[in-house]
Amino acid sequence: MSLPRPPLDPDLNAAHAKFRGPGLVPAENLAKRRTGSVLTWSILSKGVEDKISHTEVEIPGPVSPITASILRSKKPEHGSQSANERIGILHFHGGGHCMANRFHGLNVLFDAIEKLNAVVISTEYRLTPENPQPAQVEDCYAAFQWVSEHASEPQLGFNPAKLVICGGSAGGNLTAGVTLLARDRSGPPILGQLLFYPWLDDTNASVSLTQYGDIKPWTQEDNAHALDFALGKNRENASIYTVPARATDLSGLPPTYIDVGEADVFREEDVRFAMTLWNSGVSTELHVWPGAWHGFDTFAIEAEVSQRAIRARLEWLQRLVR
Repeated sequence: MSLPRPPLDPDLNAAHAKFRGPGLVPAENLAKRRTGSVLTWSILSKGVEDKISHTEVEIPGPVSPITASILRSKKPEHGSQSANERIGILHFHGGGHCMANRFHGLNVLFDAIEKLNAVVISTEYRLTPENPQPAQVEDCYAAFQWVSEHASEPQLGFNPAKLVICGGSAGGNLTAGVTLLARDRSGPPILGQLLFYPWLDDTNASVSLTQYGDIKPWTQEDNAHALDFALGKNRENASIYTVPARATDLSGLPPTYIDVGEADVFREEDVRFAMTLWNSGVSTELHVWPGAWHGFDTFAIEAEVSQRAIRARLEWLQRLVR
C-alpha cells in the first residue's frame, strides 16, 4: 500500500539523481555495491588537505587487527592546545554492516576538526554476511576500549574524559550498541553519543519504511537483506546490543544527539528511540530535517539542510564540552 508522504527537499535532487546500482543480492550485486562504496583519504580530502592531517593505526581486535584513521587539525593555533583540552570523536561508518569503509561519512565531521580541534578516529570492522553480528559491535567495542586507554598518548592526544562516539546509519546502530555495552560492562566513560539517522530496529515494517522504502540510497528491500545478513533470517544474532531499539531501559547512557531526515526510512524508529531515552532519564536532542532522505548530509554536504544539520551537531558538541 502506498502512503502519502511529505515531499523531498528540492535542494537534494541533484545528489539523489546520481544514485544508481543494484540491490544487495545476489552476491554479485553486493560485490558491485561494495566496490562503489569504498572511499580513500585522497578522494575524501580534496579541498581540506591543507587543513586536516591523516594517519593510520592498527588496533587489536577480537579476531584480527582493526585499521583506524586518525584525523586532526593542521592549524598552528590548534597544535599549541594541550591534550587535556581536546575532544576525541570515535566514528563508526555506515553501509548496512555489509559495505563501505572507515572513510564513509567522515566529511560531516570536518567542521568539528577545524572549529573544535577535535581528534577524529574512524575504524574499520568486519563486514556481513561473512561475519554476522555481534562481530561488528564487538570490533567497535574493542576499538572504543583501545581509543579510551590510549587517548592521552601523543598518537591521539585528547582528554579521555572528553570522548564522544558517533556514526551514521549502520554506524549509528554500532554507536548505540557500543554505548549500551559500555554501560553494562562498566566500560570506559563516554561523554556523549551522536547518532545520525541510526539503524536501530529489525522489524522493517515502520510507516516511514513504507512511505520512503523506494528511495535510494537505502531502500526497504536493501534493509530486509541487510537485516538477514547481520542478524540471521531467524534473528538468532539479535540482542539489545545489535538491535538497540529492543532495549526498554536506556538509563545510565550519556547525553545523546539524534537526527534523521523527514524522508528517511529510519525516521520512525529514531523518533521512538529518542522517546525511550527521554523516558529513561537521558538528556537527548532530536532533530528531524524536512525533506531529507537517508544519508543526505554526506552525499549533498553543501545543501542548505545538510549545513543546518552539521551546524546543529557542532553546537551540541560545543555545549557538551563547555
